[in-house]
Amino acid sequence: MSQLPADIGNLALDAAGVDFTIGDLEEGTKPAQVLLRAYGNCLRQLLRAAHWQFARVQLPLTLLADATGQTANVGQIVPIPWTYEYLYPADCMKIRFIPWNYGQNVAIPAANIQIPSTPLTTAPLPPSWVNQRIRPSRFLVGMDPNYPSQPGQLFWQTQGESPAGSTVIMSNVKNATVVYTRFMPYPNTWDSLFRAAMVAYLASEVVMPLQKDKKLAMTLRNQQIQIAKAKIQEARVMDGNETWSSSDIRVDWMQTRRSRGWGGPGWGGWGGGDDGPGCFFNGWDSCSFGDGSAY
Repeated sequence: MSQLPADIGNLALDAAGVDFTIGDLEEGTKPAQVLLRAYGNCLRQLLRAAHWQFARVQLPLTLLADATGQTANVGQIVPIPWTYEYLYPADCMKIRFIPWNYGQNVAIPAANIQIPSTPLTTAPLPPSWVNQRIRPSRFLVGMDPNYPSQPGQLFWQTQGESPAGSTVIMSNVKNATVVYTRFMPYPNTWDSLFRAAMVAYLASEVVMPLQKDKKLAMTLRNQQIQIAKAKIQEARVMDGNETWSSSDIRVDWMQTRRSRGWGGPGWGGWGGGDDGPGCFFNGWDSCSFGDGSAY
């Protein structure tokens, strides 16, 4: 089966009741023009609407600044109270979390209990983060005018870049990696649930300008919106079954289980302690639809 954006567009035209077949989204016909205007926005919103597993990646971040001044060839200006500032990935649709596992990163957080320098066993040990659950750390996404796009860079084609500054990730994790939802424009990588949601979402966006019978167009639009919502809901349920909850809720018994008790920034449940600004996780976004609803 062919897996091209034009195929998704043709499925959306079928769902919208439009008797037309395109060969390419950029061919210039009216249906192709309407599809092209809606396609990218629908794809991006849908990727942010659930934690789709096919789009999950974990990659190292590019360091922009180190407030300690211990890293050469990077800036030292970082917004308080953060230590490190990283460049927002150009293909990132939604940051899920930044791990802070012991042994993954070089620096030991301030005030953290130090491990013994003498090994407790002579047996060879695997990397200390292997077979451990991932512990998320707090982070914050913002814009920093101290690090604008470099001269000659095509900033209008690169997400997060502009002459006014760059989109950045602020963190206290040294040598940080990030788990995020990646921009995946290739339909052959999509799972069947996302594919069906994309077709329905795209159909709901293009049916009004392309369907001559406006009464029928409204009926078809509402039907496709309901299909898209159902697929998104199913994906969110699947995410809840396959991963941990993204709720950031303070509970007394969880607070006291940290390795240094109630007040210390220990490693009990969350990396780097529970206090401070930022967030541990990013949940999914609501998807907006042509009938004025959001889900």
